[in-house]
Amino acid sequence: MWLFIIIILVLAAIGIYLKSPSVKGRRSEQAVARRLEIDSILKRGGKTLTNIYIPKESGDTSEIDVLYVTQKGLLVLENKNYAGYIFGSEQNKSWTVTLYAGKSWHGGKRTEKHQFYNPIWQNRTHIKNLQSLLNLDIRAFSLITFSDRGDLKDITVNSSNVYVCNHSELSRVLREIWNENEDVLNEDQIEAIYKKLLPLTNADKAAKKKHVSDIQDRFSSTDICPVCGGKLVLRTAKKGPNTGNQFYGCSNYPKCKYTKNI
Repeated sequence: MWLFIIIILVLAAIGIYLKSPSVKGRRSEQAVARRLEIDSILKRGGKTLTNIYIPKESGDTSEIDVLYVTQKGLLVLENKNYAGYIFGSEQNKSWTVTLYAGKSWHGGKRTEKHQFYNPIWQNRTHIKNLQSLLNLDIRAFSLITFSDRGDLKDITVNSSNVYVCNHSELSRVLREIWNENEDVLNEDQIEAIYKKLLPLTNADKAAKKKHVSDIQDRFSSTDICPVCGGKLVLRTAKKGPNTGNQFYGCSNYPKCKYTKNI
């Protein structure tokens, strides 16, 4: 009897673990990496790396979900595993995901809205840190990928090197990049970059825990901009509905438009 109960509890714990956001996120990243590997084997060449912890001058790290090193340049992928309707603009600090939340007490449809940090801004920081580490001015493409459970309803992108797509559209985006850009790296250069970055994919649990802690500290800090690492300065809104209210803004404005309400 006790053995049966223990087995049930173990299976339940495994089920909860497999459904956790972190595990789902890793599965989603692995799915993207497999798509890229299949693409490189069949068509284009290149090397794929996942979960690269890039050291920064400040002492913390920047984690790249998936990197595809190719003759066209560096394809830096930031993967999001959201389900629901996705809304966002390259210019806005926060994006929104709208989820179905069941029926209301009177039988109507209920939805929940959640905001998350602009993944284009997030990936822009990753690219900056990666290029700084490599000490090379290499063309880079920013790819924001969502699982096919996410419905990209209203996404606005202005930069020519930024792409936002579902997993199922990734092959189309790769074709577009290949057709519209000249080669900038040869096989030897691709191999050299791959070998330099490969050791950074083997972060231990302590390094990963520190990475998460550093992110939390950056977003709670009133001194350092979590986007670009610039200094946050106290400012007062001069126009709009928040006129007269104080807030923290990045000293690198207008290049960096990060703000934090007080």
